[in-house]
Amino acid sequence: MINILGLCFLILGPWGIAITGGLQVLDSLFYLIVFPKDKLIYSYLIVVGIFFLVWDYQFNWMFSIPILLMIFLTYIIHFQKTQKL
Repeated sequence: MINILGLCFLILGPWGIAITGGLQVLDSLFYLIVFPKDKLIYSYLIVVGIFFLVWDYQFNWMFSIPILLMIFLTYIIHFQKTQKL
């Protein structure tokens, strides 16, 4: 649900991407609380942390990384859901 809301914020351009990233981190933290043993969510959080450490606060080619992270988080959530079935 948060990912869908985040995708709606992409209409706002660069600021929408920042809001979407914040929502994704919030979503991943909730997911981490529910599934603390899932290793994929830890790798997601590590890549997000590295992105924010390397990001030079400009809207350039690096904003392809949050889009890939959106896809990765969606995969993680779907993978865990199908694994429980």
